[in-house]
Amino acid sequence: MRIFALELNNDIKGVEQRKAYIEDLIRRLPQPELVVLPELALCSYMASREIWQYADDCGKNAAAWAAAIAKKYRTHLGVGYLDREDGDYYNRYLIAGPDGVCGVVTKSEGESAVFKRGRFGSVIETPFGKVGVGICYDSRRKHFYDNVKTEPLSLILFPHGAPADPTKPDRERREIDTRCLRYANAFGVPVVYVNCKGALEFMPGKMGRMMQKRGFRMNGMSKIYAAGAAALSADVPEAVGADVSLSPQRLKQEIRFYGEDILPGNRLFRHLILQPDTKAGVASYEKHKTDAVPNT
Repeated sequence: MRIFALELNNDIKGVEQRKAYIEDLIRRLPQPELVVLPELALCSYMASREIWQYADDCGKNAAAWAAAIAKKYRTHLGVGYLDREDGDYYNRYLIAGPDGVCGVVTKSEGESAVFKRGRFGSVIETPFGKVGVGICYDSRRKHFYDNVKTEPLSLILFPHGAPADPTKPDRERREIDTRCLRYANAFGVPVVYVNCKGALEFMPGKMGRMMQKRGFRMNGMSKIYAAGAAALSADVPEAVGADVSLSPQRLKQEIRFYGEDILPGNRLFRHLILQPDTKAGVASYEKHKTDAVPNT
């Protein structure tokens, strides 16, 4: 399968503007069979309630657009979008083909002040097999592993909107490689990591202030992990491509976790920053979600 991951420019705003931008990139790809877009590709990654103005209505717009693009260019398309359903906001990702939408997954541990959190599924059935989809932070978490470890997967997608310190690219690369290679080796299937590029906008909480103070931004780092894959070139700077073999594979070796995370991380940071931020974010989300006016 000819797979292309597109490292989108996160600084482009507006759903219609981004649709035009994305379609222009897809139009220029050489015979793509699957195009993988980052987290929240249709509205750009934003970690504040400012993003709510771009919410879809139960995924209708995103589904129709993705299916139309897939049919027009005879490909499959993975796309992230913001959804509003029953008064809640969800960070979602779908895969569509020429015959319509194959399936949708929802980020379980989304930014707590912005998205509804829960224990959501992580697998989409497609004509080329079952695909495990871990949206950004979910890809690190044990609940994603629990969702996919008994499934015969053909492919794993990790769509991101992940900020990091641009002055430490080696550290970011090592962290990404560690996560992705553990899944690639455990299942023996290709893993696609795709992130956007651009400025990190306002993010509430202590963690947001820390990242902004240190100049975090989205740095791309997209990569396709697949043994024996042939790299594909394209006259599209945002594209990373590979021709890979797909076949259903079951888990071959267990993945070790540190508590609920695939990486050991910093225990003090988790307890002193992340956990209080998450708790405060959930309370803020529940307080403000009813005040928002749906985008029509």
